[in-house]
Order: sequence, then structure tokens, then C-alpha cells
Amino acid sequence: MPHLLIVNDDGIASPMLAPMVTHLAPLGDVSIVVPAEEQSWKGKAMTRFGRVYARASAEFGVPAFAVTGTPSDCVNLALHHLLPHRPDWVISGINIGSNAGAAFVVNSGTVGAALEGLLQGVPSVAFSTYLPPEHFREWNADKRLTHPAAVEIIETTIARMAAMMATLLERGDPCPGAILNVNFPGAVTPRTPVRWAPLQDNRYGSLFRPDGDGFVHSAHVGLHGDEARDTDRSVILAGSISVTPIAPAGLSLPPPPEAERPF
Repeated sequence: MPHLLIVNDDGIASPMLAPMVTHLAPLGDVSIVVPAEEQSWKGKAMTRFGRVYARASAEFGVPAFAVTGTPSDCVNLALHHLLPHRPDWVISGINIGSNAGAAFVVNSGTVGAALEGLLQGVPSVAFSTYLPPEHFREWNADKRLTHPAAVEIIETTIARMAAMMATLLERGDPCPGAILNVNFPGAVTPRTPVRWAPLQDNRYGSLFRPDGDGFVHSAHVGLHGDEARDTDRSVILAGSISVTPIAPAGLSLPPPPEAERPF
């Protein structure tokens, strides 16, 4: 049975984790190593100064650890210290919020964790899903997703993620030397189309707002960029699933030939 390592940047409280274990367990042996608290927008950062702790958790019925570090720390510790067997795949996500376009990919802890897996020689894939602003606000404020529409997004994207992983396990890694950055448009079905697309060349404005004598992060990011219809962001906004190969040496790569694409 293949060994599947789940990582994320939303932390051990992510509502995605438990159902991901349920859906991936029939495919292989599952382990979880995730941040103890949310570590979004940490990119590929790793802890250099200070001590990192890993606490075992019995919550999920599989080997699981909550780490007081970054998503990339989680992968490195999992591979070299926490797990008795090296995983065959690193599955990062499913991130609450899309990671489409260059501006988000370079900052995403979800993508960063998958890149750490790749740099350690393990095939890796990053999964994220678009979430309407009202549901995203609930997650940011309360660390929960309870609205029926949000629950549908969780259930349907996890089912489709597991189906995509089953295909990857059967057919193998279609892009050695790259991760696959997968973005769901929100709730999906088994028939939602998959499109291989390059990263949107997007940009953002200020990420902070004044607060007292300093500044705090602002959730309202002014995004602008390429409006081409064939980029990853335009694909998910049109209701399809986007897949983008990404390599450490240079953002998005061309997709494999049509006959070699697993989905």
C-alpha cells in the first residue's frame, strides 16, 4: 500500500483533515503532519531560529502530529524524524481558499509544503479550493465552516481530490521535477472539467491596514492582473478545475502531452 502524507497550512483545526483521511484511507496508509496553528501565507519559509515542537495527536485514527512550525517544516520533519516510513506522495491541502496565479502561489504555505516534498524527492501535489467571501470570513473569524454551501464545498472537493489521487497512484507522476498545483472552483461533481492551465500573472496592492501605532494584515487584497481566459484563475472562475505544473526553478511549466495527462 502506498504511504500518503497529508500536510497543510490551515493547521490541525482544518475541517478538511478528518474527511480527507476517510477518503484517502482506501488508497493507502495515511499520515498527517500539519501546523499546530494556521500558517497561511508562509510560502516556502522554514524555521531557522528557535525550537520547533511536534505533538502527537490521536484525533484522526492515523499517525498524526501538530507542529509548531511552518508547512515546509512539517514536511521536512515528517520525512526525516516523525514517520517510520518515507511517504510515496505528499498531499498538501485541501487549502481553504484558492491558490491561483503567481501572486498567491509564491506566498502559499500549501504550495510551499508541496515544493518541500518535491525537493526531498517525493512526488507532491497541492490542492486548494475557491471559497466565497462570506464563507472565507467565517473561517477567518471562527475557524469553522458550517454553512450548508461551505459543507458542500468540503465534501465534493475532497471526494474529487481522492479520485484524482487514485488516478495519480495508478498512472504515476505525470510531471517529474514539478508539483501539481490543483485549484477547485468551489463545489464540484465527478464530471466537473479539468483544464491544464498556466499561472495567471496577477498582482496585489497593500496587504496591511493601519492599526494603532502599527499595521495589521488586511483581508481585502486588491487583486489585478492578466485577464486571459486560459490561466488557472480564469479557469476556476469559469467553473472548471485547474491543474498547473510548478517547478522550484521557475513557476508554471508546460503541461505534459495530452496522452500522458492523468486527468
